[in-house]
Amino acid sequence: MYRWIKVFQLSKTISKINFTFLNFRYKLKARHDTYSIVLTCFVLSIIGVFYYYYFQMLGQLYDGLSELGLGALFCRLALFAVAMILSIVSAFLLINIFCFSKDIEHLLLFPVRPCDIFTSKYITVILFCYGIEILLLLPVCIIQTQYMGDISAIITYISAAAILPHIVVFPLSVLVTICLKIAMLLKRTRTMLVVTGIIVYFAGSVIGVLLSNGQIGAERDLLNWVNDFIVPFPFYNAYIHFHPGLKLFCIILAAVFMGVYYYLSKLVIGKKYAIYDKEGRIRLKAMKYNSSSKLRSYFKKEYQTFFRNPVYVINGLFGIFITPFLLPLSFRISTTAESIEQIRALVSAPEFSFYAVLFALAVIVLTSAINIVASSSFSREGASFWITKIIPYSLKQQAFVKALFSTSISIMGIIINCLIFKVYFNYGFIQIGVISFVGILFAALWNLIGVFIDMKRPKLEWTNETEAIKQNVNVVLSILLCIAISIGYFFAVAKMLQNGFAAGSIITFLLCSVCILILLLCKGIASHQE
Repeated sequence: MYRWIKVFQLSKTISKINFTFLNFRYKLKARHDTYSIVLTCFVLSIIGVFYYYYFQMLGQLYDGLSELGLGALFCRLALFAVAMILSIVSAFLLINIFCFSKDIEHLLLFPVRPCDIFTSKYITVILFCYGIEILLLLPVCIIQTQYMGDISAIITYISAAAILPHIVVFPLSVLVTICLKIAMLLKRTRTMLVVTGIIVYFAGSVIGVLLSNGQIGAERDLLNWVNDFIVPFPFYNAYIHFHPGLKLFCIILAAVFMGVYYYLSKLVIGKKYAIYDKEGRIRLKAMKYNSSSKLRSYFKKEYQTFFRNPVYVINGLFGIFITPFLLPLSFRISTTAESIEQIRALVSAPEFSFYAVLFALAVIVLTSAINIVASSSFSREGASFWITKIIPYSLKQQAFVKALFSTSISIMGIIINCLIFKVYFNYGFIQIGVISFVGILFAALWNLIGVFIDMKRPKLEWTNETEAIKQNVNVVLSILLCIAISIGYFFAVAKMLQNGFAAGSIITFLLCSVCILILLLCKGIASHQE
């Protein structure tokens, strides 16, 4: 029992190091000023609005399934969606906390076993997944309980919520542990091996499910195929028919998973664990001096600072490269092949082509708004921020270069989005041209907003690179402000469509208004007092 108490205390410490969101526990003890109170109220109101619409969407989904006589499919779909989200999130969390976090290098100096550290990290990831799961499943549980009027739905969701993160994270954690052991034996860096192992695991899982379910045949309708394909976790069909008391007893599996992982990590890692990197094998070579312009030099510096730090890469590129693929995936899951072909025909139809362009622009504008590269640009300087004061490049010029760099990162996501719209939805080249041009202008606007906010009050005091991004209030404020502006544009375009404005007028309005906002932000950055 004493060893498990130590493991949980260690997991608490690791959680504070890696996932203390915005240093909230310190802000509660500090004296509140007007700025923090207004910001907190604004953030809570935005979260409440999104949660309200999430509630409404789930209610409409349940009503639709009930009208079709598929009310029992609601729980399966909800748990399957949560399992998919937890799979993606847990993969990034495991890579971050096992490979990128530097806490293990310091924890190994203390008299603790490696299996204690690994189990503590496993529990930390599980706790983070529990937080996400509660936010996603609570409305689902309330809606189904309200319609069914039976407490058995509450028991079902409580027991499923207790074991689902373990079912998702446990195989990934075991795989990561094995990869780390192999990296230690080969005396190689661990990140690429872990990432490769996770990719192979996901690819093998998807291929295995597709092969086991096969194709939809004449004797096998779509509903039966969906029932076999959408399985939240193994033995779900048997679990859902359990007695409520037996479902509650399944909660004990959470403790079983933790115990099994503890002894597996003890068996795999052993009593000693070492971390190897390339620093001991790099031969220092004389570097030739190359003269270059200040703009090119500073842009190169931003590029190297960002891409040489895996923490920045994995957090900064997550929304840019993952979000575009969610759109075709959602269409693939929720529609049939005939429906997709109908959507492609509507995209190319003259009367619906402009609406297709507006839909694609809405996707790009929202995905570009979730960009943490610009809103943490000055905060990433940290303790070396003093260098920005002495180099022969003014602070406003550095801000424009940072905005240019972050915009180039956003353009990567826009290119991926445009390729998906072209290849998957058969958009025309003219449509893609309009989408990419307007999307790049919006991306430039969002990045200027992020740089401007971070330039005003950069977070420079941090000990871990993740604090500059995950615990930075500027990141949250920038995302919320960009989303709020996006919603304002959506309402404006909707009103223009209702009043019969032509397509050219709407595009002209978007271009002119965005350009005016960009010029205003550029003027604000240029007038910033250094």
